[in-house]
Amino acid sequence: MSLSYSLTQLPPLALGHSRLYLCRHGETDSNAQDLLQGSGVDAMLNVLGRSQASALGESLASICLNMVASSTLSRAIETSDIIANRQAVSVERWRDAGLSEMFYGSLEGLPIAGCRQKLKELSAAWQAGDTGVAVGGDGESPDMLLARAHAALWGDGALLNSRVPGRHVAVVAHSSFNRAVLSVATGKGLGNMFAIPQDNACVNVLDFCVNDAAISVIAINMVPSNS
Repeated sequence: MSLSYSLTQLPPLALGHSRLYLCRHGETDSNAQDLLQGSGVDAMLNVLGRSQASALGESLASICLNMVASSTLSRAIETSDIIANRQAVSVERWRDAGLSEMFYGSLEGLPIAGCRQKLKELSAAWQAGDTGVAVGGDGESPDMLLARAHAALWGDGALLNSRVPGRHVAVVAHSSFNRAVLSVATGKGLGNMFAIPQDNACVNVLDFCVNDAAISVIAINMVPSNS
C-alpha cells in the first residue's frame, strides 16, 4: 500500500484540531556510514536521501499543506524544499533551530559501533528514569531535547505559533527529536524514546487540539514504498 494512499485513509480531522505531519529527513552519507549525526553535523542528503525525500514529497502532495517547516540543518531544509515544491500551490515556509536534532556533544560524528558501550549505558540510565543525563556529558539530555521540541512545536499552546484550527502542517525534523516528541505523546515515556522506529523520510501524524493543546497520535513511522 502506498504512503499517498495511506495518508488519504487517515481519520478525518476533528473540529477544533490541526494536523501535524512530523517527518524525518532523507538519508545522508553519515546515516549510511552509521555515524552519530546530531545537530553538530550538518550533512547534506545523498543520492538515496534525495530519492526518499522526493517520494515523501509526492506522497504528501495528496495533502493540501498550509505550511512546510524544518530545522535549520541542511538535510532537513533540503527535504522540506522538496516537499514544498511538490505542493500544487505555494505554501508558507518556516525554519527554526529549535527543531534541530539532539546535540551529541563529544560523540558527534563518531562511528556508532565505537560508542556502543557508552550508548548502552546512556539508554539504561534513561530507561531507569534518569532522563537528565546528557549524551557524552557535554551534549543534550532527553529532558533538554524535549523542552526544546515542545517550545518549537507548540510553545504557548499554539501549533507553530498558530491557534487556527483546520491547518495541515508538515515539519521536517530528525530521528531523536521525533522520538522524544512521540515517546511522550504515546505515553511510552521519554526514557523509552529509542524504542520508537524512525526511518529516513518517514512521516508521523499527530492531531493538535487548538483549545487545550492536547495531542493525539494518529500514525507512526509511515514510509514511502520506495524509500
